[in-house]
Amino acid sequence: MDLKPENILFDGRRVWLIDWLAGFLNDRYFDLAMVANFIVTNEADERTYLAKYFGQPPDEYQRARFFLMCQVMHMLSAAVFLLLGSAGKPIRKDTNPPSFRGFHERIWAGEIDLSENERKIVYGRVHWEQLLQNMRQARLAEALRVVEERNARSDGPHLLLPSAP
Repeated sequence: MDLKPENILFDGRRVWLIDWLAGFLNDRYFDLAMVANFIVTNEADERTYLAKYFGQPPDEYQRARFFLMCQVMHMLSAAVFLLLGSAGKPIRKDTNPPSFRGFHERIWAGEIDLSENERKIVYGRVHWEQLLQNMRQARLAEALRVVEERNARSDGPHLLLPSAP
């Protein structure tokens, strides 16, 4: 759950993923959403990304689950980074945060260090603003409808974000 540029190393021959302190079997859509922060920039990228993962073009349900998990990831990231960055102090909201895409590009380029509390707050606000934007999209209602319909046809538990098969 900590896949970020600083945890990807290349020794000239192989790519190494490091920092697995909290590593465990996770819902595939959470991991897909986490990585997508850095590489998915539009709908075409999303379709290609999911097609590469699933080995075929994503169906309506896979795209809906992915979109909903992206929102869960934004909510979780906002909460965690705002909590860590604030250190129990009130958060000033006197400026607009940078764009989600622009901020992630700067993280990927190594221009942003998230070890500073002020940067954590900015990052939390970046995720929160992206969540708010996404919640206003018609795609949210459509994704909820698709997942609800799939759950209604299953005999198992009816969860908003069920575990991937």
